[in-house]
Formats: sequence, structure tokens, C-alpha cells
Amino acid sequence: MLVSPSIISADMGNLKDQVARCDSAGSYSLHLDVMDGHFVPNLTIGFDFIRAIRKNTGMKLETHLMIDRPDRYYRRFMESGSDTLLIHVESPIVTGELLKTIQGEGGKYGVVVNPETPVERSFPFLENAEILLVMSVHPGFSGQKFIQESLGKLVEARKYIKDHGLKTLLEIDGGINDVTGKMAADAGADILVSGSYIFSGVIEEKIALLKSL
Repeated sequence: MLVSPSIISADMGNLKDQVARCDSAGSYSLHLDVMDGHFVPNLTIGFDFIRAIRKNTGMKLETHLMIDRPDRYYRRFMESGSDTLLIHVESPIVTGELLKTIQGEGGKYGVVVNPETPVERSFPFLENAEILLVMSVHPGFSGQKFIQESLGKLVEARKYIKDHGLKTLLEIDGGINDVTGKMAADAGADILVSGSYIFSGVIEEKIALLKSL
């Protein structure tokens, strides 16, 4: 199992050390939650934060753009060091056009569906997508309870990816711990995003446990 720690839950006073510990524990990537206070009811990190993370690690950085207008800011997130931009199908933009633009400029992207969104809405965009991220909480705040219905989306998405011979990795984010992570793994997830669970204990032990699922 691949693991992507959600850095929003890290101890910001010891961020460099915590990033290094995630790296040494064998994390697949770091998950960076960008929120604009409009698309979701919270404000988090921006370009400078991502640039600082990039200077301190060679890990993949997947930047989850929970913002109204990713089409206005995608390039700056790429220039800041993001490896993959995760774009919500619910953002009020023409999703396909933005994804083609990102790819045309040499970037990589994934697509995201919220809990209330049918996973089928992502399917037209998966052919060249690095990741399909299924949200298992309502985006905006860490520490929420896992939404069980998200497991059905994983099963459905896994079948679509297999049937169409795609290389898209299937990721889940929200309320992931050793129990829900095992359920997600059984439903077809490739990547587990976890924040509160990883950073509330011994980072290396929590990551090792999730990787073993």
C-alpha cells in the first residue's frame, strides 16, 4: 500500500523534521491541502509553503487544490514545486480544458470527487490522469469521521480503471486509519492519504502500519 501523509496535520513548529521522518518511513508522496475559504470553509497553505517543502524533500508533492479557480493559479503551484495537481470535478471551471492545459505545459494531474458527487463524473478525465482521489470526508477540515459510502466508489472506480486498461492510481482521503485504511485497501485503493492518524502518534510506526495493509 502506498501512503501519502497529509501535511496539514503535522506539527508546523517541527515541519522540517516531520517531513524528513515521513520520507525516511517510506512515504510515497506528501499530500498538500490548499484551501481558499470559498470552495471549502477553511484557509490553509499557498505557494510559499509548497516552495519551502520542496526545498526540504525529494518526495513527490501532490497538491490538492480545493479552490474555486484552479485555472487561474495552477501554473504558480507547478512553479512552486508541485509534482501532481489534484483538481476537483466540482470546481466551477471547464475541467477538461484545464487538464489539457496542465498536460500541455508538462504538468501532471489527478481528479477529485467529493462525497456527494457520483464517481462517474471523473471517468471522462481519467485517461491521462495520474490519480483519481475519492474523498471520504467533506473537504475542509482534518479529523473527520470516515464516510462508509466512499468504499462503493472505490469498487466502481477500480472496475472502470481495470476495464479500460488505465494506469490511474486510486487514492482515498479522509478519516483514514488502520481500520478504515484496510477497508479502503480491500475496496481497491492504491494510495491512502492520512493526516491526523499519522501525526498523532509515532510517525514511522503509523506509516509502516498503513503500508502493510
